[in-house]
Parts: sequence; C-alpha cells; structure tokens
Amino acid sequence: MKILIISDTHGNLSNVTKILKSIKNVNRIIHLGDNEKDAEELDVLYNIPIDYVPGNCDFNSYAPSEKILTLNGVRILITHGHYYNVKWEYDTIAKTAQDKKVDIVLFGHTHVALQKNIKEITLINPGSISLPRDGKRPSFAVLEIDADKKIHITIKKI
Repeated sequence: MKILIISDTHGNLSNVTKILKSIKNVNRIIHLGDNEKDAEELDVLYNIPIDYVPGNCDFNSYAPSEKILTLNGVRILITHGHYYNVKWEYDTIAKTAQDKKVDIVLFGHTHVALQKNIKEITLINPGSISLPRDGKRPSFAVLEIDADKKIHITIKKI
C-alpha cells in the first residue's frame, strides 16, 4: 500500500497535481489539515480514497480533529497537531499515541518536515506542500506499508 501524505496546502493544489502525475500507484491520500476544502477537492478530482482532518485554519469544520486508521494492520493516528503543541515539543503527541496504541502519528501544522521515533512511536510530519517554513522546498511524504506490516517512509521535496 502506497500512501501520499500532505499537509498545509492552504488553497494551492498545484504541487499535489504534479506529485500525483509523477508518483505511480498511490492507493490513498492523507491530508493533515489547513485547507480541508483542498482535501474535498482532491476527493472529487482523483479516484483515490482520501482521509483528512481539519487544521487550525479550517474554521467551522464538522470533521473530527483526529482519526485512527488501520492500514495493512498498522494503526495510524492522523491529526493536524495544533492541539498537541507540536511547534514546541513532541512528547505530548507521542504520549497520546502510546495511550491510543498506535504505531504511527501523522501531523502537520509546523510546515516543517520531520521523521522521528519517540517511545517506539514513529512521528511523521510531511511539511507543507505549498508554504514551507524551513527555508527549503515544499515537501510531502510517502508511506508504504507491506502485507507484513513493514513500513517505509520517504519525505520528498518538490
């Protein structure tokens, strides 16, 4: 299973369109907030299942602020991250992940890509696909999960 992970599109899907043309066999898209309407538009444009959560800029959203997905036997918490202080520390979100018994946490909000292991939890932030804050190019992540629950994560710059 190949999953495209994006966050913080903020109304600009041009880079997502480029990615989807270049990456073959994407089975699922996960959008981690900050423009929920972008996720809804992707759902209409592409015949790829999409999961999304709202971000701090998605005002008046009725979508849940986090979800737990089980994909190929791997439990994944998806959230934007702003409720977990991810701009300052990762212990809070890692502790929540432990409590919820997930293997991976996907979050955005910081606009800076990250892959880190804390307390046997893999944290992944794909960065922002449209407005990076780390002085680097826009970024996204690809998560591959095989039938034996082995995961492979790649963070890519555009």
